[in-house]
Amino acid sequence: MTLFLYNLIIWLLIPFALLRLLYRSLIQPEYLNYWQERLGVYSSSEVDAHVTQTLWVHCVSLGETNATMPLIKMIIKEHPGINILLSHGTLTGRNAFISNSKKIKRCYLPFDSKGLVIKFLDHYQPTIGIILETEIWPNLIHQCHINKIPLFLVNARLSEKSLMRYLPYKNFISKSINKINHIYVQSENDKKNFNKLTNQPISIMGNLKFDARPPENIIYKIKKLKSQLRIDKKFVIVVSSSRDGEEDIVLNFFKRINLKNIVIIIVPRHPERFNEVSRLFESYRLPYIRKSNLKKLTSPPQYILGDTMGELYEYYGLANLVIMGGSIKNTGSQNIIEPMLLNRPIAVGPSIFNFKNIIEVSQKKDLVFRFSEIDELEGIILRLIKDKELENKIKKKTNIFIKENSGASKKILKLINQYF
Repeated sequence: MTLFLYNLIIWLLIPFALLRLLYRSLIQPEYLNYWQERLGVYSSSEVDAHVTQTLWVHCVSLGETNATMPLIKMIIKEHPGINILLSHGTLTGRNAFISNSKKIKRCYLPFDSKGLVIKFLDHYQPTIGIILETEIWPNLIHQCHINKIPLFLVNARLSEKSLMRYLPYKNFISKSINKINHIYVQSENDKKNFNKLTNQPISIMGNLKFDARPPENIIYKIKKLKSQLRIDKKFVIVVSSSRDGEEDIVLNFFKRINLKNIVIIIVPRHPERFNEVSRLFESYRLPYIRKSNLKKLTSPPQYILGDTMGELYEYYGLANLVIMGGSIKNTGSQNIIEPMLLNRPIAVGPSIFNFKNIIEVSQKKDLVFRFSEIDELEGIILRLIKDKELENKIKKKTNIFIKENSGASKKILKLINQYF
């Protein structure tokens, strides 16, 4: 594939991407907010004409955005005279609260076509660019290279499955990656996989998400939610960021085993699926309430549909066990670090390719439970219920593990200091 052919494909796909945004907006109108930014159209008021230097950080979704918070605080303190541009690819990332600082600008990254990327770079004129995780956009990388904007891939990860997807297009992908100044990966396994695609410098940095911290008022919010739900003495299970098909498996399982004195909270990963999961509860004839309808609550619920945004930390704070979505069906799991930050016991299913290293290391340290079949969850739950000290032991070991793996933000700050 050539860059010309790639551009042609992107232009053919853009109308469908816009239609998808329009479709999603029928369920959640916010999807149409700032839609013009995806086409490289920006308000002139977004740029501070008195600031000549801009640090650009691309954090595609909510997880990456939250992970940047400690770093952003460090940068504001150390470099008060620069602008910080945060670009995003998802609604949850764009909406996530970072700071009230006027030095921080926010936008959607445009679709990866030559013209739109040029408009983006011309408008914001970043001094350097930092891309979190594995966002490889050939036009974006190429234009940064042409304009001599140093570009770094940070907190990068590359699973074997993702590598297999790239290998058929290795020549094209490698040409893009070779234009990135330096790649900072999470683990030795990520480094090994990137080495199969590029000869560019690669360093192991660790995982930036270990530096993230729950919101400052999280204890108050957890207590408030616990009081609202009236679940003071219940064993709470949170199914976090569940994917299509997983809720069906989970609800079927819990209906069959029918454990007493347990509350199950299911939080779908994508908000456009809230109504779909609600209908699933009804099809199983299970007593549930939507989090958005707590005013209708008259007694402690057995099942809760987490249909509000940005509240995962509150749910984690309630949990005696977190079941990681994405790991039951073959979608590679979601990141276990966020529930770890609240020292929660975590159960992970068979599919872990997105976060293989961190999950396997955590399993060896007895920080997470693993299950191959959904029925194995019953033993994990009963073990936690019967052994009251087990949860406390996991909390203490998890806290130590997080401290041992923190510090990636300081490493990135040292990189940034070379340019400002």
